[in-house]
Amino acid sequence: MLITSKDNRFLRLFRELGHKKYREEYGLFPAEGKRLIDDLIGAGLSPHFLLYAEDFKDIAFLEKAAAVSDRVLSVSRSAFSSVSDTQNGQGIAAAFPCLCPELASYRPGVGELILILNEIRDPGNLGTVIRSAAAAGVGAVLLEKGSVDLYNPKVIRATMGTVARVPVFTDLSFEAILSFLDENGVDVYIAGMEEPVCYHEVPVSGKTAVVFGNEGNGISARWRERSFSSLMIPMENGVESLNVAVAASVIAFDHRRRIAEIKNLK
Repeated sequence: MLITSKDNRFLRLFRELGHKKYREEYGLFPAEGKRLIDDLIGAGLSPHFLLYAEDFKDIAFLEKAAAVSDRVLSVSRSAFSSVSDTQNGQGIAAAFPCLCPELASYRPGVGELILILNEIRDPGNLGTVIRSAAAAGVGAVLLEKGSVDLYNPKVIRATMGTVARVPVFTDLSFEAILSFLDENGVDVYIAGMEEPVCYHEVPVSGKTAVVFGNEGNGISARWRERSFSSLMIPMENGVESLNVAVAASVIAFDHRRRIAEIKNLK
């Protein structure tokens, strides 16, 4: 059956998912575009429902989606335009269940790196950090309260589907993070503070967490007031700082490199 009305309940629901209030209410997040949806399915997520424009031609992709979702719905092109968030969209969109892991369920292992994001506001930065974390084999990403919503469509787009490939714990209080770090014996470093050690001198033999601050204001005072070690990335004179996503990526991939070197020596 072809959906032709923009007021169809699935189209209406998809539009609502553009707002955090409804994402939290329904426990769903929106994704648009064939590659992003394919990556999310490949990571093990099943669409709650999938919408495709009547002129969408990739039948094999639709069959693949139908194998993991019982709501694969054909929509007229005019009606589909009401849910498309991108110019020149590909004619395919889906709603996926939000991942809601509990921090208490995560136990970091020896050699794992944890990225802690302190009030990161830019969706593109958060998405890029998650994508790099997944690629570098980071143990987990901890998202402190005050950060951009993980399921903001711009964040999901920037992750390129990797949001399901690394544990991301969201909306965490400062106190909850400190308690978790203490209970699990994690060594904590704060990126960009004074009198730091160079990032490649940080031991990888234990459990390590690095805290990255807000794009405009840096690390919050509550983190700076703690007696945590500090960490730096050497740069040329005259360059004040790196983008938070770039800095996190550099540190994550160097950690991966050094872990691989240790394994190769055994």
